Amino acid sequence: MIFYFLNMTEKLQQFWNYLFSVGVITFSQIFILLGPIILLAVAMNIVARQNEKLSYQVLGRKFYLYIFGWLGTSIHELGHAIFAVIFVHKISEINLFSPKSGKSLGHVKHSYTKGNPYQTLGNFFIGLGPVLLGSVILLLVSWLLFKLDIFQIAENYKVVLSIHVFKNLDLLGRTLQNLGAGVWLCFEQIFTGPNTNWWKLLLFVYLFYSIGSSITLSSSDIKGASRGFYYFIIILFLFNLFTLWMGDLTSGFFKNLNIWLSGFYFLIILSLCLNIVFVFILMILKWLISLFT
Repeated sequence: MIFYFLNMTEKLQQFWNYLFSVGVITFSQIFILLGPIILLAVAMNIVARQNEKLSYQVLGRKFYLYIFGWLGTSIHELGHAIFAVIFVHKISEINLFSPKSGKSLGHVKHSYTKGNPYQTLGNFFIGLGPVLLGSVILLLVSWLLFKLDIFQIAENYKVVLSIHVFKNLDLLGRTLQNLGAGVWLCFEQIFTGPNTNWWKLLLFVYLFYSIGSSITLSSSDIKGASRGFYYFIIILFLFNLFTLWMGDLTSGFFKNLNIWLSGFYFLIILSLCLNIVFVFILMILKWLISLFT
């Protein structure tokens, strides 16, 4: 009887250890997939809002919206709409750009069948839609204009993010150094590369400034995404639960995915820097205008 009890206790301990390992791996995967993208999107949201505010004051609301704002807003809402279609949500109303509608410049109204796992999960991707679509468009723009091979740059400057990076200052320093080097190489190839000319640079600045401002997560986007986030966690957890005993099958996949995603980080950071430059330019213009009024 004692032997049986000890054996059961040991098995129970092994079971809890297994669950803990599954939880750690799941958390790590979520961190790799979402952490940097969400952080950059929130940073872009802060800069974009400041940019918009200063642009209204310096350039005028109509000028800013019809020259720059229309593109970013349209892509932002289109990102929501595309994933609403993919996850079979019913779209009752879609307005990609409506500057006269009040505070909201655009919107996508959609509904889904509560209790449907696929459609509920879709809320997560619909909320992140502007970030996903905007990143892909930046990739296409950089490739079409400058033949920029962002994935080759990502391979050269491997940015492998994990929880362990933040536990080791040397490793964190090397990771940030690689991140900066990758962004700088993108900058060099765009502004001084063999495929560069004046009209491409102007178009690049316009598109990265306008489209980059759409790679944001507003409070309503985050709230909408949170409805499907729990399903996303459950799916990853269950997958790891039923496969971890065979070995960590996904470690290589997520490591390569991490490197691949770093290419998008480079482009988003480049766009973020461009938007920050415009903020400073607008601040200077606002200051100069104040001197003569």
